[in-house]
Amino acid sequence: MSTNVIPIKQLKDALPKQVDAALDQHAMLAEGLATRVRYLFALLFILSSVWTWNHHSNARYIYLAFAGIWIVFALVVSRLMKSGTSDAVVSRTTFIDTTIVHLAILAFVQQGLFPKIGPGIFLCYFPVLAVAANRYRIGLVLSTAIYAAAGYLAVSLYSGNSPWFRIAVLAVTTFVLIAGSRKPKTLVVDVATTALQDAFDSGFKNSEQEMSARIHQILMSPPIVDLPEIWSSSKHGVGSVTSGDCYQIFETDQGPIFVIGDLPGNGLDAVAEVGRLNQALTRIIGRVAGLSAIAQELNKYLWETYQGRKSFTCILARWHGEELDYLNAGHLPAIEVGKQERKQLPATCGPLGLKQQDEFKMEVLPFPHRDLLVAFTDGLYARLTADREKGISEIESFIDKFSGAEITTLCHRIFDCAHPGFEQNKDDSTVVVIRRQPGA
Repeated sequence: MSTNVIPIKQLKDALPKQVDAALDQHAMLAEGLATRVRYLFALLFILSSVWTWNHHSNARYIYLAFAGIWIVFALVVSRLMKSGTSDAVVSRTTFIDTTIVHLAILAFVQQGLFPKIGPGIFLCYFPVLAVAANRYRIGLVLSTAIYAAAGYLAVSLYSGNSPWFRIAVLAVTTFVLIAGSRKPKTLVVDVATTALQDAFDSGFKNSEQEMSARIHQILMSPPIVDLPEIWSSSKHGVGSVTSGDCYQIFETDQGPIFVIGDLPGNGLDAVAEVGRLNQALTRIIGRVAGLSAIAQELNKYLWETYQGRKSFTCILARWHGEELDYLNAGHLPAIEVGKQERKQLPATCGPLGLKQQDEFKMEVLPFPHRDLLVAFTDGLYARLTADREKGISEIESFIDKFSGAEITTLCHRIFDCAHPGFEQNKDDSTVVVIRRQPGA
């Protein structure tokens, strides 16, 4: 078997595990959604207390007590998330959510109010199950459903009420959520496996390039990202030799974080390294908030992996109000396009991974709503010139020429004008245009 084909088969065999790892990282980030659900539960319990305030029973006090429990628990979990989230913590918090629902129903039973007052608390099981499903862990969904059903069965039999219809509804919902939580992995594996198989059948160099393009589609954010804070349009071209571009938009509680960078490397090995880098970045952003702290953690990962043999130039950015948190670690300058002027946002510090300990400075810049941020890698202008400054000037001229166009059109015009002819670039090329949304 050809040595060119062997890496393709190895990647294909390793793909399900890599998808599992990526979904596990998503499960960690999903804890933020669970915290918001707890605050919503607290609000609903407070409103229920108001609605039953004039009732002669203690219902209003029970609702208020459990509203307080939800708030305290949400605050405790938020504090835990700042120091990192593990699988064990995720599982425990899910079971505690279910236990609180059990205890709320039991409190109404003890007061002799259930099911005349408080039957709607049973519906709280469903958001808890939905949050568990959003973590894409079938075992967690199933164990949560069993625990919810067992607890409700015990409370209902204790109160002398028939639980079977509601438990049946709970079982049907669990079946649907298990199927839904499994689907993303199956879908990603199927798409990636098909891409790998196509590359395998094509053979040797062409197959590697085609596979690199397909895998980059999986590793990078979608070409269009529409969020309340930002609208992003991007275009990427795979190089015939080097394949180290990285581009992602991560959704966090503090707002989306934009990352673009370039890790030196050739062929499929470079694509695999970018995949591992992306997983490390996902883990770091899941537990670290500030851009400088993220850069420090990523520098630590790169140093431990390459011992200074490779550096990673990148841009990290996050918007808040009419300001931009901006960290440029030795990358090409981003271009801010405003109503009145266009300006470069240069590097704020050196590349990541060159030193075991280094300082990575972040700047806070004014960035009015509707302004655009254009970021790119050096492969974008490689067809036009080998000189860095001339390349940046060429891209700025394209921005000026098409600045009145819609964002996606602007992005594609810049890319297409920088790639005259039909010959494939040797280096990866990526361009991203982001607009700060006016209503954010």
